[in-house]
Amino acid sequence: MSQQEKQLTKLANGSEKYSSLDSGDPVAVSESVPKYTAFTPNRVKFILFLVTIAGFLGPVSGNIYIPILPQLQAAFKVSATTINATVSVFMAVFALAPIFWASWADFGGRKTLYLVSLIIYIVANILLAAVPANIGALFFLRILQAFGVSSVMSVGAGTVADVVEPKNRAKAISYFMLGPQLGPILGPILSLISSNGDWRWIFGFLAILGAIVFFLILFCLPETLRYLVGDGQIYSQGYFVIPRLVQKKVIEESPKFPRPPKPSFKTYWNVVSYFPVLLCSMMGGLLFSSFYAQSITFSRVLQNQYHFTSLQASLSYICPGISLVCGSLSGGRISDNLRQYLKKKNPDSYLPESRLSLQAFGIALSMAGILGYGWCVDHKVHVVAVFVFTFLIGFGMTWVFVSNTTYLTECSAGQPATYVAVGNLMRNAAAAISSAIIERLIKKMGFGWCFTGLAIVDLLCVGLTILILCRGEAWRRKRESNLTRV
Repeated sequence: MSQQEKQLTKLANGSEKYSSLDSGDPVAVSESVPKYTAFTPNRVKFILFLVTIAGFLGPVSGNIYIPILPQLQAAFKVSATTINATVSVFMAVFALAPIFWASWADFGGRKTLYLVSLIIYIVANILLAAVPANIGALFFLRILQAFGVSSVMSVGAGTVADVVEPKNRAKAISYFMLGPQLGPILGPILSLISSNGDWRWIFGFLAILGAIVFFLILFCLPETLRYLVGDGQIYSQGYFVIPRLVQKKVIEESPKFPRPPKPSFKTYWNVVSYFPVLLCSMMGGLLFSSFYAQSITFSRVLQNQYHFTSLQASLSYICPGISLVCGSLSGGRISDNLRQYLKKKNPDSYLPESRLSLQAFGIALSMAGILGYGWCVDHKVHVVAVFVFTFLIGFGMTWVFVSNTTYLTECSAGQPATYVAVGNLMRNAAAAISSAIIERLIKKMGFGWCFTGLAIVDLLCVGLTILILCRGEAWRRKRESNLTRV
């Protein structure tokens, strides 16, 4: 064992004792309280940058593909229903696969999962750009592409939880979420790469982008899983990391860095059946289904009703993109400020559930946006009003997502990536359902009443928030007690 490793082992196991179990706010019994992470603030920012651009890959891969569907239909000589099914299979795999990736990332290491999944993603894109136009190959490679890129969102959230203490975590989560949030916005714009009719350049571009991210992670991202490397002291010097596929454990067993459960069906069931995770995931799914319904109708509304060109409609997605950024950054900062205020006011009685008290504001804004968007389109109100309400939808939704995701990492019991993966599963499943039924609902109910119904459904999020605020502590304490006995 190297001198660095011996020093880290001593720090984690010999020189300090802690009164909390991986809470992120360890209370040292000794005179000095060690830092949550050995990485410098600038190094933490760089790690956040790496996982943010990695998180961008999945959503952009799904959305850059949608505008070229007519080209693909002609190139593969299939029906619109068949080519649309390639979108559905991508979304289905993208929703389900993170559960597999995240559970292993919480157990065996973050970096290994990044590298393996990105290799799969790059190979899939190279083949999509090179193989002959065969519909069976397209389906298979889209599934492979989705499987490879699906890991980065949930594993990235786990990385954030590894290197950022809870008091600043919401702000860090808000920065990290910029990658996944900008993917659906920039995807349709980046699809202009194929404007000359060569759709293969789309997949060539994704392969190049994936390769850049792969090498940045290979040489610059340290392993951060606290069970394996503790606070990261072994990697705290410099920005360059010697490449390795598997990280060995360099610290001894310690209550501060508890052993995560090994992936199994029982592990998955325990996570999914944990009420705070389930309820938070349901909230995210409900809000995202409404956002996705607005997003997929936005371009058609602008072109058919307001006579935008396809280029103007694509550029109009900058509006919801700005709203996502604003909602994420402001929500994260205010969430951390609330936590610091409550901790300062009464350090002994702070509850992670307190973050969720801010969600009512975001839910109200999102509901107002959904209602306004539906009735403005229904009554053909000036397009500026449509943009205003579109902004409110994205701002309110991402405001909720930041506090929601941060709360899941705080009560994760060493499995932040897995907990966040369940939330992603709900969101993507809700988006798939929303995209499949929204047009039929609009035809039967009309634009205004359809989106009114979505707003009423979103009202359930208020009830779910209240339920977690009232019962979340008891559920969490029971969970911690069960894990301690095990």
